[in-house]
Amino acid sequence: MKAADVKAQINERIIKSLSEGKIPWLKPWTENSPRNLFSGRAYTGLNRLILGLSSYSLPFWATYRQYHAAGLQVQFGEHGTGIIYAGRTVKTDTKTDENGEETESRKQIRSLKAFTVFNIAQTDYKEKGYQLPDVKENAHLLGCDTVIQEYTGRHSIRITDGSRAAYSPQMDIITCPEIGQFRSSEHYYATMFHECIHSTGPRLDRFKRTDSVCFGSETYGREELVAEIGSAYLAALTGIDSSAIIQNQAAYLQNWAKAIKADADLVMYAAGRGEKAADFMLGANAPAPATAVEGVPA
Repeated sequence: MKAADVKAQINERIIKSLSEGKIPWLKPWTENSPRNLFSGRAYTGLNRLILGLSSYSLPFWATYRQYHAAGLQVQFGEHGTGIIYAGRTVKTDTKTDENGEETESRKQIRSLKAFTVFNIAQTDYKEKGYQLPDVKENAHLLGCDTVIQEYTGRHSIRITDGSRAAYSPQMDIITCPEIGQFRSSEHYYATMFHECIHSTGPRLDRFKRTDSVCFGSETYGREELVAEIGSAYLAALTGIDSSAIIQNQAAYLQNWAKAIKADADLVMYAAGRGEKAADFMLGANAPAPATAVEGVPA
């Protein structure tokens, strides 16, 4: 199967989930992360999102060949789930000018590869007596305030009170109403997480401080979904039930379904960037944007 076909199937699943009133990017962060059974490597970005939509209770996945090599067999009639690995190669061109001097130019070429993986529940592991790794409990951080204060302090981002929630790239300021003005503490922290994720934009090269990120701009739609996914990730890590926070849910879901139909790469872009932004807030080193979609089953 081609990577483009897998991307189309993933978008169809996400749009279907939205049409059913479900917010697909909330679920993956609230359960054990999908991972490769044999390498133990967690799937990230878009692959984490799509595997998290499955109904299987166990988080272990692998390719047909990996199961076969381990002496396990995918059950007859089972259908796999398509995932994508984004790779990157560097092409070097050498040119010689009229004086005989050579100059080199390098160009990064991005490639997508499609893989099909199966959940361990789709195999005969029980019959074979295969011992599964332990499923660890999700780790919860100490508190929302700690996450926000440590991140903004580390990057010298100002937080001010205001009548609306927003992030100003030019001034590097997050504005948010006081916590008492929100319906609940969960609403407040989810909003703060959302704006904090926006503030990672210029730091992770999603946009420049001089770019317009206002409503209707080219950057706005993608950046909003990055912030939604990143906020959902942080909400789960700190124990917030973000599924209860979405307001005007019907219109919200419909709008995202339309946006995903209009931009086939929207979810692929946002899932990777949202997760990386949340990790960056938590103190992880900033990864290269080109590796936003990972999950090669190796």
